[in-house]
Amino acid sequence: MLLVPVVSLESRRKRRGGQALLEVKALRTVLIVGDDNTLRKLRTLFDNGSGFDACVEAQNGVEALDKAKSLSPNLVVLDFLLPDMTGLELAEKLRASALELPILMLTTDYSMNIEKIALSCGVSAVFSKLGDLPALVANARAICGIK
Repeated sequence: MLLVPVVSLESRRKRRGGQALLEVKALRTVLIVGDDNTLRKLRTLFDNGSGFDACVEAQNGVEALDKAKSLSPNLVVLDFLLPDMTGLELAEKLRASALELPILMLTTDYSMNIEKIALSCGVSAVFSKLGDLPALVANARAICGIK
């Protein structure tokens, strides 16, 4: 099991009085859900200078729900097809768990109809797996306020 710290602590010296102040900085975590090579490539993009501090993977919906509840990620990127449920079902379960977080979905069969259904299930945006994955990471950065 991979444990990811929720906050990192940095101490800084203030010139006034020479006291050390403790500054708390929230880590930005992305949860990637799926079991294919596209999502592994996406993890590499998130791991290499994306501005996210941690990238965690889940192979299926049940594992994703557990990790989302325990880690409180800033973003979830999920596949439309998962081994135990659809990405749409997972998005609805994440929303039902009162987890207010952006959800991006990847699919090989992108269409306006799929996007419309996904948006109604709580997905923030839908991307084609055949498209430009760096564009997905750029959108993830923008959604999470990473400059």
